[in-house]
Amino acid sequence: MSSNIRLNKVCQHCQQEFVAKTMLTRYCSHVCNRKAYKQTKREEKLKSAIDNVSVRSITAPPATSWRRLDDKPLLNLKEAAQVLNISPLTLRRWLKEGRVSSNRIGKKHLFKKQDLLP
Repeated sequence: MSSNIRLNKVCQHCQQEFVAKTMLTRYCSHVCNRKAYKQTKREEKLKSAIDNVSVRSITAPPATSWRRLDDKPLLNLKEAAQVLNISPLTLRRWLKEGRVSSNRIGKKHLFKKQDLLP
């Protein structure tokens, strides 16, 4: 059973007037429907990312305390990268190129703090 209802409505996405065949129609076309859906999903992701950053910044402790690093003569790869203000991957690349030296114990690299600082 079909109805002969014709309503003049305004599209919620592009704000153009169109003729709707049902009471629930919100968009003038399938294209506007897809664009509006993607926009709402993008806004939800952005909102959740902002919420996660604000929650994480409040609750998460710092990765490594500087006081703790000052007391240590030997640093692991992650701590040495933090002291040099570079990523651990960059430090690994520097090791491979020979720009930085380290002592290995098994698979772990240990760096002398005095060798890292100028």
